[in-house]
Amino acid sequence: MKSGSVSTINDTFSLEKWNSYYNELYLPNTVLLTIGLLIGTFGNATVIIVYQRGLKNKGHGRFFIPILATIDLICVLLSATYNIVQITRHVTFPGSLVCKLFIYSIRVILGQSVMVMTAIAVTRLQQICQITKHQITKSHLRVFIVCAIIFCALSNIPTLFVFGTVKIYKENITGYKCMEIDNDARALENGIMTFTGVFHALCLFIVFASYISIAVHLFNIYHRRNKLNEESTESGKGKDSMQSLPRQRRKTSLTYRLTFMFFTLQLSLLLAFIPPFIVIKQELDDPNFWDRKSDKYSKNVYLAMRMFYFMNAIVNPFLYGFFDTSFRRKLFELVFKRKIPELVSAVQQTTF
Repeated sequence: MKSGSVSTINDTFSLEKWNSYYNELYLPNTVLLTIGLLIGTFGNATVIIVYQRGLKNKGHGRFFIPILATIDLICVLLSATYNIVQITRHVTFPGSLVCKLFIYSIRVILGQSVMVMTAIAVTRLQQICQITKHQITKSHLRVFIVCAIIFCALSNIPTLFVFGTVKIYKENITGYKCMEIDNDARALENGIMTFTGVFHALCLFIVFASYISIAVHLFNIYHRRNKLNEESTESGKGKDSMQSLPRQRRKTSLTYRLTFMFFTLQLSLLLAFIPPFIVIKQELDDPNFWDRKSDKYSKNVYLAMRMFYFMNAIVNPFLYGFFDTSFRRKLFELVFKRKIPELVSAVQQTTF
């Protein structure tokens, strides 16, 4: 909180004017944040409702989707709100505790998102490739999610000692900004970012190794299936097996499509993290990074890059709708109160 207030009317007016300058400067980003907050909140809330009401136990990996949507919803609410406050109260930030809790909570939820994505990749690998005889059950996944929450909560505790409200000065005016509290905190932040980068890199390695293994496995299945089809056609003995082929293809098509959806979600998360890491690295290397940006355009572009880390949480609901036809069908039924005629028969459900 503020340790000293500006007493005179002129000083109060000048402080407000100073704050208003940043409001006007970063107005494009405030508009984008507000739009993102509305879209992300509505989209993820819709996903949670649709999957809980009609697709909660429909298998094919859908166990994770309401969990991811909940994480994304919290991420959008925290991140967009924090960044709007940062812009609109740029030099009058409402308090050190608010600053600490916002940044800590955002980093915990981002870490949770990365760990859940890693669990999804490993689960898909086991489900499709059957690399071990032991199946991953829902109970295992629930325990993992609880452990992930505890790990993210504990590993981000140092963040609480890095950030706070810091006095900044302009002529005879004192402002308060949410940032690293001193040089020691900046050094600690460098260490935190290094640990975060290594941890995320490890998770990404597991994720991409899993999906590469899945891709190789699917290619081998496709190659063997084509070879069997050719042999069956030549021998004329594959008529019965060919009759069951459409149903098998529908089952595998949905499993593979949702696997590709989860892979796309992971790519979305990776792409969302790259621009902020670039800007944060430059901030840590140069304390006057923002002061060196002289024009309004570059300031807004770099700030947008700085806040890009939760863009995937806004985009993900659209990816669910694009890849999962059952989600689109159930959404239509809930909105218009009538069913869409089934074009294909129901497919056999899998463990998740």
